[in-house]
Amino acid sequence: MIEKSTLIQPLSKEKQQLVIDQTHAYTAQAAKRYNIKNKPLDIVFNLKGRTSGMYRVHYHMGRYSREIRYNPYIFSKYFEDSFNSTVPHEVAHYISDIIYGLNNIKPHGEEWRTIMLDFGADATVTANYDLTGIPQKKLPSFTYQCACREHQLSSIRHNKINKKRFKYYCNYCKKLLHFKTNTGSLNSSTI
Repeated sequence: MIEKSTLIQPLSKEKQQLVIDQTHAYTAQAAKRYNIKNKPLDIVFNLKGRTSGMYRVHYHMGRYSREIRYNPYIFSKYFEDSFNSTVPHEVAHYISDIIYGLNNIKPHGEEWRTIMLDFGADATVTANYDLTGIPQKKLPSFTYQCACREHQLSSIRHNKINKKRFKYYCNYCKKLLHFKTNTGSLNSSTI
């Protein structure tokens, strides 16, 4: 268990404003370079877990909303690196969405890498941070069974199975995984 004194505090409001300003600076630079009009973009500091940044688009009631989410704990612990790498990384996703559309390109494909190069930023896809002291998401796990062993699947995978969007197989025996009920018997339905 992590002692309270070693817990990382979230990014201060002053540094959040620096990140917001830098995000706007990159979007302005791209708008000028690519002769595009920026679309409304929300910038929030509510991301948790192992990811330092995320760009996402929501479509609701005929409207798109775009947002960049930053992890205030990772930014606090690794401010300079996050400021110089995560900010252009997420803005490049936003710009590639405006220019090409997210469904038309790979997330870290050639178009995204070109934008990163134009920003003068490193086009590395992921960072490897020590997350000691940073709050982590705690996802419940569910027990699944195959022919040879039990498997613990996250709630995300469990929900995908329940919605019949995915099937998961054992890497060893290659058999389909089945949800194990609380009584210890296998669920009779094929998932």
